[in-house]
Amino acid sequence: MSETSPLYIRMKQAVQWLKQNKNMLQKDIASKMGMSEVAFSNGMKRIQMKYDEEFVIKFHQATDEVFSLDWLLNGTGEKFAEKSKPQEQRPIIDHSSMVNASISAYIQLTNRLDEDLKKKEIEMQERLAEKDARIVELKNTIADKDTIIKDREARIVALERKLSAYASSDLDNYPFSVGVADDGTHPNVSPK
Repeated sequence: MSETSPLYIRMKQAVQWLKQNKNMLQKDIASKMGMSEVAFSNGMKRIQMKYDEEFVIKFHQATDEVFSLDWLLNGTGEKFAEKSKPQEQRPIIDHSSMVNASISAYIQLTNRLDEDLKKKEIEMQERLAEKDARIVELKNTIADKDTIIKDREARIVALERKLSAYASSDLDNYPFSVGVADDGTHPNVSPK
């Protein structure tokens, strides 16, 4: 066989697929085949020049018969064995990432809610401060009105005292009646 024999190409494809999809390195394959990595490399070199059915069969068995033996040996039929046909590649779900994402989302939500609560608390404190200022303003207005009322009451009391000083007996001593025209008919008033 030539240096790029179809068997060698298929074996290289199979080794590459195992590395990418099963995370199996050449040393892992060699170990499963019961040989050293050097012996495996030599076996791969050998199939470049000659057909080595025994090496391919050992490879087939060591890789859990993932590949069809007909395909490996002759290049005929399906690449993968019927039982090993890869299903449609589904995304691998990393549950720890999902949990971390959930925790992260929860933390973000909690932080956002905390910020909203702090804003609302500040707004409420501002409103309370405004209401307190309005209450103080109203109390001052009431105090001012109370002062005005007390001043008026004090003046009324003063006026009442002045009026009470002029008792009705004192009014009888005056030469005229209060509210009555002086026409000389009042008994206490003598005509001039």
